[in-house]
Parts: sequence; C-alpha cells; structure tokens
Amino acid sequence: MEVANDSDVKSIMSISSKSEGSTAALSRLRWRNAPLHERCSMTDMVKIKEAFQTAYRNKMLPTEFRNLLRTLLGVEYDDEEFKILFMKINLARNGEIDWDELVSHLLLGYFANDPENQRASLQLPIMGLPNVMRSQHRHPISRICFCPDDRTTDPMQGNYITASRDGMINWWSLDMTLLRTAFSSSPHLKVRTTWVTDMVCMPDVNIIVTSSTERDLRFYDCTAKTFTLKIVITSWEYMICTMYYHFFKDIQEKSILICGDVGGNVRVLLFSPVKRGPFRNQPGRALLQLRHVDLQRRPHLLPEMKLVEMNRVHADWVRQVSFYASLHCVVSCATCADALIMCDLAGSKTHNVFRVDKGIQCFAFDEAAHVLATGGPDCAVRVWNPFVPARASVALEGHHAAVTALVLQAAGTTVYSLSRDRVIKVWDVQGQVCLQTYIDIPSQIGERTPISAVYNPATREFILAAIKIAVVMLDEQLNPLHTDGFTHSRAVAKVLYNPLFKVIITCGMDSIIINWDPLTGKRNAMVRDAHTRLLHGELIPVEITAACFDPGYQLLLTGARNGTLKVWNFNTGLCLKNMAIEYMCEVTNCFWVEGRILAVGWNRHVTEFEEAGAAGAGAGPAAGKSWETRHSDDVLAAAARAPLTLATATYNSELIFWKLETGQPYRRFSCTEPMLRIKMQYSKRAASPQTAASPTSGHRSTSGIRRPRLVQFFSQYLGTY
Repeated sequence: MEVANDSDVKSIMSISSKSEGSTAALSRLRWRNAPLHERCSMTDMVKIKEAFQTAYRNKMLPTEFRNLLRTLLGVEYDDEEFKILFMKINLARNGEIDWDELVSHLLLGYFANDPENQRASLQLPIMGLPNVMRSQHRHPISRICFCPDDRTTDPMQGNYITASRDGMINWWSLDMTLLRTAFSSSPHLKVRTTWVTDMVCMPDVNIIVTSSTERDLRFYDCTAKTFTLKIVITSWEYMICTMYYHFFKDIQEKSILICGDVGGNVRVLLFSPVKRGPFRNQPGRALLQLRHVDLQRRPHLLPEMKLVEMNRVHADWVRQVSFYASLHCVVSCATCADALIMCDLAGSKTHNVFRVDKGIQCFAFDEAAHVLATGGPDCAVRVWNPFVPARASVALEGHHAAVTALVLQAAGTTVYSLSRDRVIKVWDVQGQVCLQTYIDIPSQIGERTPISAVYNPATREFILAAIKIAVVMLDEQLNPLHTDGFTHSRAVAKVLYNPLFKVIITCGMDSIIINWDPLTGKRNAMVRDAHTRLLHGELIPVEITAACFDPGYQLLLTGARNGTLKVWNFNTGLCLKNMAIEYMCEVTNCFWVEGRILAVGWNRHVTEFEEAGAAGAGAGPAAGKSWETRHSDDVLAAAARAPLTLATATYNSELIFWKLETGQPYRRFSCTEPMLRIKMQYSKRAASPQTAASPTSGHRSTSGIRRPRLVQFFSQYLGTY
C-alpha cells in the first residue's frame, strides 16, 4: 500500500497555507459535513500530526478521530457521512487510521479540486500510427504546402502541393491522392538541372513561385491546370532559401511575397492582385525576364511590382519568414544571436528583436491570442508574448535534437514540436508540462533528410514530407455523437452504483476508470491505463470488459480483453491485486462472492481465485483454479446468485447452472430449445484431474473433480436428476 512521504506533507502544508488562520477565526462555529481538505490550515496540520504522535501506536480509532475533528477543526459529521469519510481514509481497512493515510486522503482532495484535473483529456493528443505513403518524387521533398482555391481561406477547399529538389511538383487532394505533376526548370539551363530550394503558392492570382540555387525566382501560371512560366527574376545577390505569401480578403490591399536568403537579408515583393496584377495575360508577352537590380533601378520594366529590402537583418541564413497580419509586420528567424525579428514594412513603428544564444530554427504564432512559439538548435521550445521580446514567457525543454517545426492549437495553449530525430512532443503551455512524446514516425520518412511539414487546422492532419510522406493526426476531433470528451473517449463497458460511498463508477473501452459524484457530476478520481499489455517495448492500453464490487462495496474488480483482472481502491485509484485467467483471453464477466473471485471468458470455463491469495500490484498476475470445462464455445454471459448458483451461457446457446459452493454443474439447457432438459453426463475423461492453467500458457485446463460415482450419488440424493 502506498503512503504519503514528507514531501507530500510539505506540499499539503504549502497548499493549505492560503487558508492560514481561517480555523482560528471560525473556531466558535460548527462546520457540518465539510470536506476535510477545505478546513485544514497549516497550523491545523501541525496540531493533527502531534495528536497522531501522542496516540496509542500512532493510530486513531473512529471515535478518537471524530473527537479530534470536532475539537480542533470545529467540523461535525453525521454518523453516515463520518462512516464514509473514515472508510475512505482507512486504506488498510483495519478499523484504525494513521497519519500517512490522512495525508494521502488530503492530497486526493486537493487534486480533485484542481481545475487542471477536471479538464484533463481522456486520451493522448496523438493516437495510432502515422499513415505513410510514397512521395511519387525521385528526390527528397524540399517543401510541402497547402494551396486554397482562389481567394478562399477555407482549409477544406484546396490542394496540397509538394516540390522536390529536382523541380518536380505534385498536386495532391485532401485525402492525399496524386492529381497531376509538373516540372520547374531554369529556361537558361539546357543540360544541367537546378536545385529547387523552396516553393510557395499564390492562390489569389493562380501563381506558383519557386526559388532555386540559380539565385532566381520563377513565377508559373496555373490557371486551368496549366503550368506556364510567366516571370523570371534572376541574379539575386544571394540564393533565396525560404518564402512566405500573404494576401488580404480585401482585394484592394496589396499582396505580399516575403523572401529570405542565405545572406541574412529579407526582401518583400508587393503587388496589387486586381485583375491578377503583374501576372495578367498580355498580348505579345509570353515570358518576362528581368534581374534583381532591374526592380531597383528600372522599375518601369515591371511597374506593378514593388521591392522592399531589409538588408543584413540576420548574421546567418534566414530559416523561416512569415507575416503577422494584425500588426502588419514581417517576421523572420535565423540561427544566430539576433534570432527572431519582427518589424513593419516601413521599419519605423515596430522593430522587436528576440534574442536566443543559438538562434531560432522555426516559429509559429496565434494572432488572435498573441502567442509566439519558437524552436531551435538548443532543443528548447519557447513561448513568447510578441510585445515583450526581452524574455520568453515559458521555456519547455525535453527534446534531444533541434526543433524544426511547430504547431499551435487551442489559442496557443497546446504546442506540438517536431525535432530532427522525428520525435513529436505535445506541450501544455499553462501547466508547462509535456503531455506526450510521440516516437512512431518511421525512419523511412527521412532519417538524414530535412523534413518539411504543413498542418491543416480543419482536418487536424500534420503532414510530414521528405523521402516519403507521413500523415499524423493531432488531437483527433471527437465525434459528439459518441462522446463529449469529458466522460469516456470510447464505449462505456460498465456502469456501477456504489450504495456505500454513494458514487458511480464507469469503466470504458479506453481503459479508463472514473469515480463520479452523482450530485455534482464531477470526477472524484480517475485511473488511466487501468489494464495494459507490453507491445514492442511500449505499454498499450487494453479495453475493460467486466467489472463488479466486492460484497462490502469497498473495492472494485475489473477484467480486461487480455485476460487480466485487477482489484482497485476506487476512491484512491490504487491497484491492490493482479490476476489473470489466461493470456490474451477476454474476460466477459466477473463476480466476487464469499471470499472468492470468479471470472469467465473465452477460455470456456470458470476460473476461481482466492480473495487473499492474489498477487500485489507490483507482482506478476496470479493464476487461478479452473473449474471443469463443460462448454464447447466461448462464454459470453454469466450471472450469479449468492450463495447458491452461478449460470453461464455461451456463443452457441449453451446454458449451464453451477453450484457456487462446490463448483459442480447440475443443470444444462440449450437456448434454442428452452423446454428441453439435457441430462448431465459425467465421464472419466471429464472427471480426470488436470493441472491449473498458468496465465502465460496457451492451453486450457481444469482442476480435479470428484469421481463420477460420488457425483452421481450426491446428484441422486439431492434430486438434481
């Protein structure tokens, strides 16, 4: 049994210090049936501990503890309420409590009142394995992006586009079906091919622009599923390695193409999207070619496009660029000391510099909540207030490789971070804790190749692309017809009412046990991963298929699909015992009668365990004693009427009645012919003693039973034939 230690006591004292002195001021009042953890201050805790130290054997009987609460805390309980309280505290169920048991009960009370505990999700944000598919590229993918239809911003209307290093561009549907293919190549190179570094779509003007190692920008017209080169801007000072495009809902606002190069420069191309701006079809001009310097010195060559340059804003390669629309600012990052810069196009109103020693590799932000998250080579994820660049609000550490991609959910309260070693971590920003570490992205995606990623907020798909493409579901949207996200995320297998503690216990196929207060609807306690099995070195939750209370309604017995049974203190969530009927053999029903535990399932017989003979929570599952195998198919249903009879029914309509006292079958029926009584047959083979089945063996076995003549004698004597 687990008890509280000194650190638990200190944590309780720190929590209860907020109500310091409250008891003294209200000592003349009597609190009726008040929760114990709400009436204990730090001073009260010290006095209660001294009272336990002076008590006989440092333990208190119910009357002593009740008098202590009445005199010290001024709390009075009804007889029934105090009985329930004492049983909750008395984990050993020996009629007396000690200091450690009281501290454990108070801790559970504080945790139950914690809002974080009430809103805790019932399943991990990332479930299952990623969907891996071929990229249909000959070279690794350098960029994947989502291209919406026309000027819409609906993430459910559009296509995914991938570009590989050799210039191959593929269009994909939302369900990742390949639609068409095109190639981006330099018009000046006839033999040697170019290396495409980045690609971005401009949906409001039906243009796709690519950058390459030739230090050029190529604008392709994609109207009516064409792919025609319209404009080429060459001879940039440095190779452009990252781009971002932004357009406004108002067509009168200028669209913005932001480019970052390997020299630390950020350049912005502005144009009006009215009538497609510089990309409109003009007679006599099939292809416009100009140099970077022409945009500066000879603007009449392309008057519809304006160039704004921000030179040397970083001392290293620009890793990512974006546009903060609500502040009308350009955001860029690099792996240098001046890691992230946020400045407006005029460079006068806003100029915030976020400094990180090793720089920033990637970032993501939520404009509505004004939350900025960054990741970089130092393996840390930082969350900033965009208006306070001096210091990060939160620093989340745990990655073992550089962070290369970030995704924000729930107004920036949840952060997903992808590192170079293909590990995704899920962070709770408010609690500053890691909710999940996802390591199931296979190495064939790209073990030593940079991974490009895009997130679709509508489908919640996180698509990773390199040598292959992987689709990961981030916090899959729960079906409101199946669950509300607060009770169970999967089907509820068992609902039990406990008349002793007046609580409701639910067990689900998500391997979660929840203790509910039926008056308030709040969770008193919750057990995650109640039953698990080891698969490839990872613990996988197993569905709960059966449950019942002990005869005294103080403990809970659960059975699972893998054949394991566990005994729980459902008020604390503590596992007391481990048992198993047979490996990977589903438990369909279980009973707790007269100091014995009975379980039936797919092994076609009843397995009996002693109440005090099961293994503890830390030990391996204990084996039980098997009754005679009389069924020829899986047992799917059972019912018990203590202390006389147990009835079991199978998939092939067999119904057998058993004596609970001896484990002897005495009636047999067929549900297809309910009026037909089938005579029980006792043969030497059926009566031969067999060894009990171990939990890891794959063979069913039964324990020895009485000789047939003796059975027949008792049957005739008791009138069972």
